[in-house]
Amino acid sequence: MTAIHELLGHGTGKLLTETSPGTYNFDREHLPTNPLTGQAIETWYQPGQTWTGVFEKLATTVEECRAMLVSYYLADSKEILSTFGYDDSSAITADDLIYYTYLHVGVEGIQALQNFNAQDQTWGQAHARANFAILKHLLLDGDGVLMVEHDPVAETVHIRVDRSKITSHGKPSLGRMLCRIHVWRCIADVKSCREFYEPLSVVDGESEAWRQIVTSKPEPGWKFVQANTVLKEDGDVELKMYEASNEGIIQSFAERGI
Repeated sequence: MTAIHELLGHGTGKLLTETSPGTYNFDREHLPTNPLTGQAIETWYQPGQTWTGVFEKLATTVEECRAMLVSYYLADSKEILSTFGYDDSSAITADDLIYYTYLHVGVEGIQALQNFNAQDQTWGQAHARANFAILKHLLLDGDGVLMVEHDPVAETVHIRVDRSKITSHGKPSLGRMLCRIHVWRCIADVKSCREFYEPLSVVDGESEAWRQIVTSKPEPGWKFVQANTVLKEDGDVELKMYEASNEGIIQSFAERGI
């Protein structure tokens, strides 16, 4: 998913622009059709305007959201998955990976709530805001492909994925969200984008209850332990691994001779 996110997500999309007075990077006499309205586009970037300048605080999170949606939308492409070694006979089958992708969407959306500041109603990370917006959109528009089960007594939140609705409801819902923010980005329609995106990233009501549970049970921080290669007397090279602990980190550095 990361490869698709970076290459096809961030790597696609044309910003329709009047590059200099009277010069356009599209046919001004035959305006492109806005697929959301069926009519000719009415907005584009003016001379000197940039994507980040027009969309301001929304720019980064919407761009990350767009790239995520591209990777999720293409997650069920067996042709793409086979490029990365996933097919019907791989240890993790292509169908299982598709299911895991939707489960990932839900889990990431819930975990993103750790980055929301309830006091000043702001998001700490653009990626987190995008993850939550996608989850909320699927809950509202996906006709049950994703469900959040919240037990306030046990203080648990679980994500459920209906595998039977991934193709019929999940993918079309992701496509609708992707088409909207992609088109608005291309034609500099920040007003429409803001009206759509900002409500999706609001945390209140039930989602605030989810946030309280998530923040009360933070995951322990990751410990990155570097393995070492050791040249043995017989000329072979041994890869020496260490346990993921503070002791393992120290031992790794000590034996590296740094």
